[in-house]
Amino acid sequence: MTNTGIISQKSLITAVFEAAEHARKHLARFIPDLDRDRTEYAVATVLLEEAWVSRAG
Repeated sequence: MTNTGIISQKSLITAVFEAAEHARKHLARFIPDLDRDRTEYAVATVLLEEAWVSRAG
């Protein structure tokens, strides 16, 4: 894997976790007692899986 690939993966992971945090904040408006870490991890997992599938296809 090239350095560009590594940087790209790091950028993707950073962006995914930022999006997950943003999503959790919006969800917390409707469900105030959401577990922060579990919610962000769940959203990030789905986003990363979608990114992986789209790259593979």
